[in-house]
Amino acid sequence: MKNVHIDARAAKDIDQRIDRVHRDLSYSGGKIELPQVRDLLRLDLHYYRADDPNLLGEVVHKLKIGAKQVIERPALLLEAVRRFDLNALFIPDRKRILIDSSVPDLKKRWYESHEVAHSLIPWHNDYMLGDDRTTLSQASHEAIEAEANYGAGRLLFPHRAFSEARLSGVNSLAQVREIAKHFGNTITSTLWRCVEQSDEVTFASISEHPHYMREGKLPIEYFVSSKLFERQFPHVTESEIWEWLPTYCSYRQTGPLGSSEIVLRDANGTSNVFGIESFSIKYSVLTLARFLRQLPVQISVSRGTIAT
Repeated sequence: MKNVHIDARAAKDIDQRIDRVHRDLSYSGGKIELPQVRDLLRLDLHYYRADDPNLLGEVVHKLKIGAKQVIERPALLLEAVRRFDLNALFIPDRKRILIDSSVPDLKKRWYESHEVAHSLIPWHNDYMLGDDRTTLSQASHEAIEAEANYGAGRLLFPHRAFSEARLSGVNSLAQVREIAKHFGNTITSTLWRCVEQSDEVTFASISEHPHYMREGKLPIEYFVSSKLFERQFPHVTESEIWEWLPTYCSYRQTGPLGSSEIVLRDANGTSNVFGIESFSIKYSVLTLARFLRQLPVQISVSRGTIAT
């Protein structure tokens, strides 16, 4: 899946709302404590399990997905959760966030932040309630989810502090791990934010290990690029990234897998050298690539007379 860059107007609006949360929290650095965010916004957090209908019994009196009433009976919510493979959801009229308790603990923080972002973006309320007047296309759905992801990233990585940390050194996986530790977030979410918010020509992927592919999994789960990379290299695909990984990645199952240089042609046909490196965590391989230099144009002149 490719990351979606939201439009500048929506980004500015979301930034203002998230900045106000940080001001109201008197944020001074380090990790954002989500219980404090919930207290500030008067949000409730509850857990459910998709395989345990009893935990869905006392949720909310009204919820719609699409144009269909879901919560007339708890079993309908269970059916919706299973059908739409929901790991988390936000119930606006109860100001309640629901998260599947079977989600790994490290991912719960991201899912909660994503739902907090939904709660802060007023034009998402009709979507969360499945307003009958609104029919969402796939593109609209992707745009709304991209806005919530953007808001979650801004919430967990406060803009000024994050920018200072990101610009304090060379964009690398080692720096990503340091930033993740400082803000108390996962390496994966930190890598995503470092690339998506970058003003450089850079991209990243979250993938399977090229030498230990698990059955039923996509080779590349996420392909994240900066705006500049997307503009200059619109033709680069996940399949190309996957082909590069075995050329330099070691067989180690965790830790650094190696680094290399690759050559990519941009939209103008110019050859560009990128430094690329990969790091394996428990379930995924994180890859980061950044622009290094352009290759000089080689002109071949055959022997003979040059017409003038």
